Amino acid sequence: MHKTQTSVLLVAMPFAGLVIPSIQLPVLEAYGKHHGITIHTRHLYLKAAELYGLQHYNALIYPPNDSYTAQLSFSKHVFPDHWKKNEENIKEYYTTHLTQTNETSLFSFEDYVRRTDQFLSWALDHVDWRSADLIGFTLNYGQLLPSLALAQKIKALAPDKQIILGGSRTMGDLGRHILQSFEYVDYVVSGDGEDALFRLASGENLEAIPGLLYRDHGEVHGTTTNPGVDLSTAPLPSYDQFYQELATCSPEIQQFFSYYGRLPVEISRGCWWNRCSFCNLNVQHVCYREKPVENIIKEITWLAERYQMTEFQLIGNTLPQTEYRTLFERLRDLGRGYSLFVEARAGQLKSDDYRLMRDAGFTAIQTGIESFSRHYLRTMNKGVRVIDNIAALKFCKEQMIQNSYNLIVRYPNEEPVDFEETKQVVSLVKGYLDPPQVCELRVMYGSQIQRDPARFNINQLTNAPVDELMFPDEVLQNGVAFVYGFTQRTPVQENDWESLVEDWKAAAEHRACEAVKSRTMIDSLLFYFVDGGSFLKIFDKRDAQNIRIFVLNAVERAVLLACVDVVSLDQLQQRLPQVPEFKLVAILQSFEKNGLVFVEDDWYVCLPLRYSVRVAAEQQVDCQTPAVA
Repeated sequence: MHKTQTSVLLVAMPFAGLVIPSIQLPVLEAYGKHHGITIHTRHLYLKAAELYGLQHYNALIYPPNDSYTAQLSFSKHVFPDHWKKNEENIKEYYTTHLTQTNETSLFSFEDYVRRTDQFLSWALDHVDWRSADLIGFTLNYGQLLPSLALAQKIKALAPDKQIILGGSRTMGDLGRHILQSFEYVDYVVSGDGEDALFRLASGENLEAIPGLLYRDHGEVHGTTTNPGVDLSTAPLPSYDQFYQELATCSPEIQQFFSYYGRLPVEISRGCWWNRCSFCNLNVQHVCYREKPVENIIKEITWLAERYQMTEFQLIGNTLPQTEYRTLFERLRDLGRGYSLFVEARAGQLKSDDYRLMRDAGFTAIQTGIESFSRHYLRTMNKGVRVIDNIAALKFCKEQMIQNSYNLIVRYPNEEPVDFEETKQVVSLVKGYLDPPQVCELRVMYGSQIQRDPARFNINQLTNAPVDELMFPDEVLQNGVAFVYGFTQRTPVQENDWESLVEDWKAAAEHRACEAVKSRTMIDSLLFYFVDGGSFLKIFDKRDAQNIRIFVLNAVERAVLLACVDVVSLDQLQQRLPQVPEFKLVAILQSFEKNGLVFVEDDWYVCLPLRYSVRVAAEQQVDCQTPAVA
């Protein structure tokens, strides 16, 4: 049986972000078209943002809130009896947790629920659900309940429609448990969705489709084994339907995307490290795969021309393992004014790589810093050192690449040394390197912590409080949880991470204000060096009450410049054979004593930023942005 005429409609629900469109829908649409299947898509989170109000929608999904808790109100439609019994508790949770925002005062609980009702009514009335045979929902972090709520209503309206779910929220056993728990869901895809969706829409036998779970006489069948697609053969994604839908939104939503929007470009799936104990991002990927650099360049240039877009977000858990310099060089050689964002791994790139990134158009980056404690980094199994994290932030600051990174705290086995080591590092860098966002650990499905909790001082995994409000007990018992609470075997000391980071942020804000007042480039810099050729001057204003200026002689200059990148003592001895070992060690000890280098074991990196008048003039930066290169 082969039914190529099957009509497919794919939907992305709230609470997807508005800055970048859902990449899953255009990728699936392009794959289907390439294989002869027409797929229509709807980005319904755009309308949700309009109905909730742009500021409220963003406040719901961004720190200190997140998209997972934002879906709370959709429980009313998925579990109406549970909602009636727990509405007051849900209201209290909303008032206590979700309304604590940084800038926006969120609407009342009643308004929050009313707008959710309004959105679902609009979606049911304004989308032609009857025209599709197969209706799919892509599920990421905060899209499960919104998708279930609408899927249930569609099924009640048209019982013959087939509902399929896919995405990170349906990986492995999670997908099986979701299919067992919600009878109006017909299929679930675990892993890459392209081939499974195409085969299902083509009418192939269900048991022959890799990664597809289905129900037969009340029993769940199929396998979560999914070989994954070859990214080198992936067709170019189309955002035509996204832009068509955006054009029907309010001017406020359209303007927001025009100012802040970026088009996503997939560069890889999975992670070549894939060992961090907190991470569950790669459970759905059977292996790490990269898209060839030439394909990435072709995709970016094609998207830029088709949509007159110059802002892009490269989608992947980190940069390519080996071909990142080739990617940077190809982007640089395009000679376009693109603005690019990517996630990266500390320790992978050298100072010259960051300069190349800047020339390639990377204006923002998220480095997986996570901690400034060597003990904590080992607990996380990050595979990087504190010195690598400091170097990454320093290089970004030098190249004026904004680094938005997290500090993950409150591991179940957090120790006092984790906080003390972090405080020591912060005392060195908080005056001139950018502060992080505090991110409290959540135990996630599929992470090492969830799979081996005893190793992390966990006595028992429990239901997360927000899950107990969103889901009835009997559903949670079916194993649909994505996040977990926990009880500890041994209580740990509570550390005030928030105050530590708030002080850091206050120092950064003060620095920015002083830069504006001074209207002088040099006065906007706090810790930097200027190379004089035969000497080198370091200006250290991290302590406003104790400003220091160091003038290094030729030998000291050579040693400091050799520490621009992270370097070992052995490497320094090889690079500076003219400097006797005793003298080299004495210089390094003096640098460390004065806070000019950071030392980890026998590895060194200089802390002051390199200042260049030439680069400052070339980039025409104002006094609010330190000019460094």
